[in-house]
Amino acid sequence: MKNHYFNSNIYIFQKEAKWRVAEISTIRKVIRATKTQRNGLTIRLSNDKDIKVFNLKWKGINKPTNILSFLNNDNLLSFENNMIYLGDIIISYDTLLKEVKSRRIDFQDHLSHILIHGILHLKGYTHDKEEDTRLMQNEEKRLLKNLNIKNPYII
Repeated sequence: MKNHYFNSNIYIFQKEAKWRVAEISTIRKVIRATKTQRNGLTIRLSNDKDIKVFNLKWKGINKPTNILSFLNNDNLLSFENNMIYLGDIIISYDTLLKEVKSRRIDFQDHLSHILIHGILHLKGYTHDKEEDTRLMQNEEKRLLKNLNIKNPYII
């Protein structure tokens, strides 16, 4: 496992060797775009086998997925650096690659989109109701536009 640090609050653990420097760079850009750098966050860069275990254990779904977000419900504040630990994110390289190939979209753009989606979940956004979905998608589109990535919801 390789470790990358955005700063002293944000850790990126590379469990799967397929992840490249380009993806680490994309993750760093998304962290800045979402203004998450003052918060605590752990991102695990993984594969289908690994994420499937977490998906079954915590969501009861026995299959891999592209991303899982685990919100820190304690909202513990670190007084040393005034940061709140948001939670943990796991991303599967394998599922991302399958989605990119089937949709014929750019890998970095798709990674940016799903990471933004995951971070927004940690910041309290949901898609449980139609209005919540609309709010979350609008924020995703705004952040993606700031990164010069086209709207993924246009078919």
